[in-house]
Amino acid sequence: MEELIMQESNWPNCPRYFNSDFDNLKYQFPGSENIANNYAQSMQDMFVLSMLDGKKNGVYVEIGADQPRVISNTYLLETEFDWMGVSFELEGDKVQFFNTMRRNQCICADATKFDYKFLFEERNYPKQIDYLQLDIEPAEQTLNALKALPLDEYRYSVITYETDVYCDGPDIQDEQARILKSHGYQLVAKNVMNEGNPYEDWWVDPAVVPEERWKPYKTMLGMDCKEVICK
Repeated sequence: MEELIMQESNWPNCPRYFNSDFDNLKYQFPGSENIANNYAQSMQDMFVLSMLDGKKNGVYVEIGADQPRVISNTYLLETEFDWMGVSFELEGDKVQFFNTMRRNQCICADATKFDYKFLFEERNYPKQIDYLQLDIEPAEQTLNALKALPLDEYRYSVITYETDVYCDGPDIQDEQARILKSHGYQLVAKNVMNEGNPYEDWWVDPAVVPEERWKPYKTMLGMDCKEVICK
């Protein structure tokens, strides 16, 4: 727990976006002018808000929560845009720490075997969930978590998927792409890089996110996360 608290204390070194970057945003969504800084490791929070036009009161599912604030993809959504949602994490001490700092719950569970449909129905989640994060290790487990989701019954407007292709190779990345494409999702940014390592793919549901919103971000080449979000 002390190590987790120390990581939180080092938070100011983590953001990739600051208010001084506002003029360079590819899409200045409602509320973006008020964001002092982001929290996600690779600006996933800014990508979600850009795709959803700064949506308020959205719903997220975060598989692989890790920290409650440091490098969190959902902290900004919850605290400044009033989103509700649920997070999943396997390590009990991280779950305990998360739940002392956040309004929305983190559940200690194996994300590859969890009954998501039961939880979504119990909480009356909409059939169109706004944001899905998939980020657990190793990459094979992230793929198994994707397969455990009720993809035929619930859709996700924006998906950020950690492939770790730089260390786990392309086979699992190709399989997640096949699954998501077969369900009608549009790949927007492939091999998004953090510190030079290609490790994430970002997707949208084109039935919800209009083409004019996601097309300026589209790249099939590995790019640093900030290059994806900013001009």
